[in-house]
Amino acid sequence: MRLRGKNIVITGGSLGIGFVVAKKCVAEGAQVVIAARNQKDLLRSVAELKGSPGAAVHSYSLDVSDLNKVKAFASWCVNELSDISGLVNCAGVYGPIGKTTAVDLQEFREAININFLGAVYMCSFFAKIMKSPSRKKIVNYSGGGAASPFPNYSAYATSKIALVRYTENIALELAAENIDANCIAPGFVITRLHQQTLAVGSEAAGASFYEGTRKQMESGGVPPEKAADLTAFLLSADSDGITGKFISAPWDPWDSPEFQDKLRSDKDFCTIRRIDNKSFFKKL
Repeated sequence: MRLRGKNIVITGGSLGIGFVVAKKCVAEGAQVVIAARNQKDLLRSVAELKGSPGAAVHSYSLDVSDLNKVKAFASWCVNELSDISGLVNCAGVYGPIGKTTAVDLQEFREAININFLGAVYMCSFFAKIMKSPSRKKIVNYSGGGAASPFPNYSAYATSKIALVRYTENIALELAAENIDANCIAPGFVITRLHQQTLAVGSEAAGASFYEGTRKQMESGGVPPEKAADLTAFLLSADSDGITGKFISAPWDPWDSPEFQDKLRSDKDFCTIRRIDNKSFFKKL
């Protein structure tokens, strides 16, 4: 029950990873607000979350790409909750799939608005209203293309790498306000987004990624619970002092004390940096 007494706001909380994160936060004792665009999905998810003993769950229909609606949501949260301890930005879309020269650039812009600017709006408004006496937490979700090129998904990849750098920036900007901000790479979690890849086919998606997606979906992919467990850790007091990091839920040993110590002590560890002519001799 690491999150007992904490109020956590989760965008994209009605489906996929966001819903599993909400479920984990409720299990850890938090009161949650899940925000998403589709009211029907929200109602179904709230009903399931409230099935847990002692669950305190609120919902709000929100388009994170709309600045004024995010501002109104922040005001609503201030009125509904005594204080806010944590923010998790899971809302996201793939956007157009295909070569940048061939895709609809209006759809490209919409993906940037949701994936990147939506998280920026949320962080900007909610950082100012977090009044918890303990350290406050922001957890952003990155994805494919943040750590390596992701051709044919440039809107998605560009928005996600931008979110990593933004997270590193606000970790420094908000340090004096006792806010830890980190970014999670969840791995290949099977969500509704991957149906888009199968729908557009191998020519638009790229033969290699299309085939990889098909195989991952057949095998089940990475369990979303891995990302939810890391999120709960980053929202808890156990992660105090870990900030400005880009952490892989399935591949980093984030639950080991040695790894956590390195996250706190090494400013370049688990960050996006250009490193030339440098060899790494010592393994963690």
